Amino acid sequence: MNKWKVSFLVLAIINLLFIVSVVTFLLLPSEKTLKDIRTELNGEEAKVPFLIRSQKDTLSDLINHYLEEETAQGNLQYRVELEEFVYVYGAIKAFNKDIDMTLILEPKVELDGNMQLLVKELSIGQLKLPVSYVLKYMKTYYELPSYVNIDPSKKVIDVHLDELTFKNGLSAKAESFNLKNDDITFTLYVPLP
Repeated sequence: MNKWKVSFLVLAIINLLFIVSVVTFLLLPSEKTLKDIRTELNGEEAKVPFLIRSQKDTLSDLINHYLEEETAQGNLQYRVELEEFVYVYGAIKAFNKDIDMTLILEPKVELDGNMQLLVKELSIGQLKLPVSYVLKYMKTYYELPSYVNIDPSKKVIDVHLDELTFKNGLSAKAESFNLKNDDITFTLYVPLP
Protein backbone atom coordinates (compact mmCIF):
# COMPACT_ATOMS: atom_id res chain seq x y z
CA MET A 1 0.00 0.00 0.00
CA ASN A 2 2.85 2.38 0.55
CA LYS A 3 3.74 2.06 -3.12
CA TRP A 4 0.24 3.17 -4.13
CA LYS A 5 0.26 6.13 -1.76
CA VAL A 6 3.68 7.26 -2.94
CA SER A 7 2.68 6.86 -6.62
CA PHE A 8 -0.55 8.81 -6.01
CA LEU A 9 1.32 11.64 -4.26
CA VAL A 10 3.94 11.81 -7.06
CA LEU A 11 1.18 11.92 -9.72
CA ALA A 12 -0.72 14.61 -7.77
CA ILE A 13 2.45 16.72 -7.43
CA ILE A 14 3.18 16.37 -11.18
CA ASN A 15 -0.41 17.46 -12.03
CA LEU A 16 -0.17 20.39 -9.63
CA LEU A 17 3.17 21.50 -11.12
CA PHE A 18 1.70 21.25 -14.63
CA ILE A 19 -1.34 23.38 -13.70
CA VAL A 20 0.84 25.98 -11.93
CA SER A 21 3.16 26.14 -14.98
CA VAL A 22 0.28 26.64 -17.43
CA VAL A 23 -1.33 29.36 -15.29
CA THR A 24 2.05 31.10 -14.89
CA PHE A 25 2.68 31.16 -18.66
CA LEU A 26 -0.85 32.45 -19.29
CA LEU A 27 -0.42 35.33 -16.87
CA LEU A 28 3.08 36.40 -17.98
CA PRO A 29 3.09 39.32 -20.49
CA SER A 30 3.99 38.42 -24.06
CA GLU A 31 7.35 39.39 -25.49
CA LYS A 32 5.73 41.58 -28.17
CA THR A 33 2.61 43.64 -27.77
CA LEU A 34 0.40 44.83 -30.64
CA LYS A 35 1.98 48.27 -30.20
CA ASP A 36 5.47 46.76 -30.64
CA ILE A 37 4.37 44.98 -33.82
CA ARG A 38 2.94 48.21 -35.26
CA THR A 39 6.17 50.05 -34.48
CA GLU A 40 8.22 47.39 -36.26
CA LEU A 41 6.32 48.00 -39.51
CA ASN A 42 8.75 50.70 -40.65
CA GLY A 43 7.56 52.95 -37.86
CA GLU A 44 4.23 53.33 -39.64
CA GLU A 45 0.78 52.52 -38.45
CA ALA A 46 -0.20 48.96 -39.42
CA LYS A 47 -2.82 48.70 -42.15
CA VAL A 48 -4.84 45.72 -43.32
CA PRO A 49 -5.18 45.34 -47.12
CA PHE A 50 -8.51 44.49 -48.78
CA LEU A 51 -8.83 43.74 -52.49
CA ILE A 52 -11.79 45.68 -53.94
CA ARG A 53 -13.30 45.00 -57.36
CA SER A 54 -15.70 47.41 -58.98
CA GLN A 55 -17.63 47.94 -62.16
CA LYS A 56 -17.59 51.06 -64.30
CA ASP A 57 -21.07 52.22 -63.28
CA THR A 58 -20.45 51.81 -59.56
CA LEU A 59 -17.07 53.52 -59.67
CA SER A 60 -18.52 56.38 -61.75
CA ASP A 61 -21.13 56.97 -59.04
CA LEU A 62 -18.48 56.90 -56.31
CA ILE A 63 -16.17 59.30 -58.16
CA ASN A 64 -19.01 61.75 -58.81
CA HIS A 65 -20.13 61.63 -55.19
CA TYR A 66 -16.54 62.28 -54.04
CA LEU A 67 -16.19 65.18 -56.49
CA GLU A 68 -19.40 66.77 -55.18
CA GLU A 69 -18.25 66.43 -51.57
CA GLU A 70 -14.57 67.34 -51.93
CA THR A 71 -14.27 69.94 -54.68
CA ALA A 72 -14.72 73.61 -53.99
CA GLN A 73 -14.09 75.02 -57.46
CA GLY A 74 -16.99 77.37 -58.08
CA ASN A 75 -16.08 78.13 -61.68
CA LEU A 76 -15.77 74.49 -62.76
CA GLN A 77 -18.46 71.85 -62.27
CA TYR A 78 -18.05 68.41 -63.82
CA ARG A 79 -19.03 64.75 -63.71
CA VAL A 80 -17.19 61.59 -64.70
CA GLU A 81 -18.43 58.62 -66.74
CA LEU A 82 -16.42 55.46 -67.24
CA GLU A 83 -17.02 53.82 -70.62
CA GLU A 84 -14.27 52.60 -72.98
CA PHE A 85 -12.34 55.66 -71.78
CA VAL A 86 -12.80 58.06 -68.88
CA TYR A 87 -15.10 60.88 -69.97
CA VAL A 88 -15.20 64.08 -67.97
CA TYR A 89 -18.16 66.31 -68.82
CA GLY A 90 -18.53 69.75 -67.39
CA ALA A 91 -19.17 73.40 -67.88
CA ILE A 92 -16.80 76.31 -67.68
CA LYS A 93 -18.05 79.81 -66.95
CA ALA A 94 -16.87 82.25 -69.59
CA PHE A 95 -18.41 85.53 -70.70
CA ASN A 96 -21.19 85.03 -68.10
CA LYS A 97 -22.24 81.84 -69.83
CA ASP A 98 -21.74 78.12 -69.13
CA ILE A 99 -19.80 76.49 -71.95
CA ASP A 100 -19.79 72.69 -72.25
CA MET A 101 -16.48 70.93 -71.84
CA THR A 102 -15.51 67.32 -72.66
CA LEU A 103 -12.28 65.65 -71.63
CA ILE A 104 -11.40 62.10 -72.79
CA LEU A 105 -8.79 60.22 -70.77
CA GLU A 106 -7.12 56.84 -71.13
CA PRO A 107 -6.22 55.39 -67.70
CA LYS A 108 -3.08 53.39 -67.00
CA VAL A 109 -2.00 51.74 -63.75
CA GLU A 110 1.64 52.38 -62.86
CA LEU A 111 3.84 49.68 -61.29
CA ASP A 112 3.72 51.51 -57.93
CA GLY A 113 -0.11 51.45 -57.85
CA ASN A 114 -0.57 55.08 -58.88
CA MET A 115 -2.70 56.12 -61.86
CA GLN A 116 -1.69 57.92 -65.02
CA LEU A 117 -4.33 59.49 -67.26
CA LEU A 118 -3.36 60.16 -70.87
CA VAL A 119 -5.42 63.06 -72.23
CA LYS A 120 -6.71 61.93 -75.62
CA GLU A 121 -9.01 64.85 -76.40
CA LEU A 122 -10.25 68.09 -74.92
CA SER A 123 -13.03 70.17 -76.37
CA ILE A 124 -15.03 73.20 -75.31
CA GLY A 125 -18.35 73.37 -77.09
CA GLN A 126 -17.61 71.97 -80.57
CA LEU A 127 -14.06 73.31 -80.61
CA LYS A 128 -11.23 70.81 -80.03
CA LEU A 129 -8.40 72.49 -78.16
CA PRO A 130 -4.67 71.76 -78.14
CA VAL A 131 -4.30 69.45 -75.13
CA SER A 132 -0.85 70.57 -74.01
CA TYR A 133 -1.89 74.25 -73.98
CA VAL A 134 -5.00 73.61 -71.88
CA LEU A 135 -3.14 71.33 -69.46
CA LYS A 136 -0.53 74.04 -68.99
CA TYR A 137 -3.33 76.53 -68.29
CA MET A 138 -4.96 74.14 -65.79
CA LYS A 139 -1.66 73.50 -64.03
CA THR A 140 -1.02 77.22 -63.71
CA TYR A 141 -4.46 78.59 -62.80
CA TYR A 142 -6.42 75.81 -61.09
CA GLU A 143 -5.90 74.77 -57.52
CA LEU A 144 -5.26 71.04 -57.83
CA PRO A 145 -4.95 68.59 -54.94
CA SER A 146 -1.35 67.85 -53.92
CA TYR A 147 -1.64 64.25 -55.16
CA VAL A 148 -2.48 65.36 -58.74
CA ASN A 149 0.35 66.35 -61.08
CA ILE A 150 -0.10 67.57 -64.67
CA ASP A 151 2.63 67.17 -67.29
CA PRO A 152 1.49 69.27 -70.28
CA SER A 153 4.37 68.19 -72.54
CA LYS A 154 3.48 64.49 -72.19
CA LYS A 155 -0.28 65.21 -72.09
CA VAL A 156 -0.69 63.20 -68.88
CA ILE A 157 -2.25 63.69 -65.48
CA ASP A 158 -0.63 61.66 -62.70
CA VAL A 159 -2.77 60.74 -59.71
CA HIS A 160 -0.48 59.73 -56.85
CA LEU A 161 -2.73 57.43 -54.84
CA ASP A 162 0.16 56.74 -52.46
CA GLU A 163 -0.07 60.39 -51.33
CA LEU A 164 -3.84 60.34 -50.89
CA THR A 165 -5.20 59.44 -47.46
CA PHE A 166 -8.89 59.80 -46.73
CA LYS A 167 -10.19 61.43 -43.54
CA ASN A 168 -10.77 58.05 -41.87
CA GLY A 169 -7.17 56.91 -42.51
CA LEU A 170 -7.99 54.74 -45.53
CA SER A 171 -5.59 54.67 -48.44
CA ALA A 172 -5.64 52.87 -51.79
CA LYS A 173 -3.46 51.41 -54.52
CA ALA A 174 -4.60 50.64 -58.07
CA GLU A 175 -4.15 47.04 -59.23
CA SER A 176 -5.96 47.08 -62.59
CA PHE A 177 -8.06 49.59 -64.52
CA ASN A 178 -9.17 47.87 -67.73
CA LEU A 179 -12.33 49.65 -68.86
CA LYS A 180 -12.85 47.50 -71.97
CA ASN A 181 -13.10 44.34 -69.83
CA ASP A 182 -14.79 46.15 -66.92
CA ASP A 183 -11.92 44.99 -64.67
CA ILE A 184 -11.30 47.66 -62.05
CA THR A 185 -9.40 46.50 -58.97
CA PHE A 186 -7.91 48.42 -56.05
CA THR A 187 -6.26 47.44 -52.79
CA LEU A 188 -7.82 49.39 -49.94
CA TYR A 189 -5.67 49.79 -46.82
CA VAL A 190 -7.56 50.05 -43.53
CA PRO A 191 -5.61 51.18 -40.43
CA LEU A 192 -5.71 48.97 -37.35
CA PRO A 193 -7.41 50.58 -34.36
